[in-house]
Amino acid sequence: MIEIKDLTKSFNDNDVLRGVNLKIGKGHTTAIIGSSGSGKSVMLKHIMGLLKPDSGCVFLEGICVTELDYKALKAVRRKMAMVFQGAALFDSMTIAENVGIGLYNNNHKKMSRQEISEKVTECLSVVGLHDIEKLSPAELSGGMQKRVAIARAIAMEPQILLYDEPTTGLDPIRANSINDLIVNLQNKLDVTSIVVTHDMNSVERVADFVAFLHNGEIHFEGTVEELENSTDRVLQNFVKGIDELELI
Repeated sequence: MIEIKDLTKSFNDNDVLRGVNLKIGKGHTTAIIGSSGSGKSVMLKHIMGLLKPDSGCVFLEGICVTELDYKALKAVRRKMAMVFQGAALFDSMTIAENVGIGLYNNNHKKMSRQEISEKVTECLSVVGLHDIEKLSPAELSGGMQKRVAIARAIAMEPQILLYDEPTTGLDPIRANSINDLIVNLQNKLDVTSIVVTHDMNSVERVADFVAFLHNGEIHFEGTVEELENSTDRVLQNFVKGIDELELI
């Protein structure tokens, strides 16, 4: 469904992506792992068309997303939704307004205010939240804010869900609940999910496939079982949290 081909991106003298190649299958959950600053979030932004590469392309169902003009890109983006790191909720809006914001501004599918209200309640229920529509983000815990962000994403009925560090800042119990929610949504909605994370517990819980980004390239790709059985030193040092500099 998604193919990243020879993707490169630099910021000033920093070569973040150095020829990334990766295929992401439809209907699966693919975890992209790598150290902080390795370019994981930059990859997500290229998939969404938020960044233009220096070279290479991101193909969605055979269409090069990174070469589309603004109008065509908007049509492609309707197939995707991103859950941003930190939830990225609007503090000045109620929870209902946050979840429904894309529906109010959706020129592709006109909905009445009543229909939007019902859709908001439905999506909040799917992520396990009830009777919070009138609250503000500041009145919610970090875990609940993450769930609201996921509700906002699925309200647009995307084919592809992108998660940027979904468990960052959460304690282990709430992190596990978000992981379970990602799995449940995958099964319930039959979407293609891409999870950017450095949380190996999250990878083991949610992923069908794993891609390890290292030095601007895909260093490893395979199943979770193949990752666990790999003897690759660089990969295993990352998985075990070993700093290679400490080994010198």
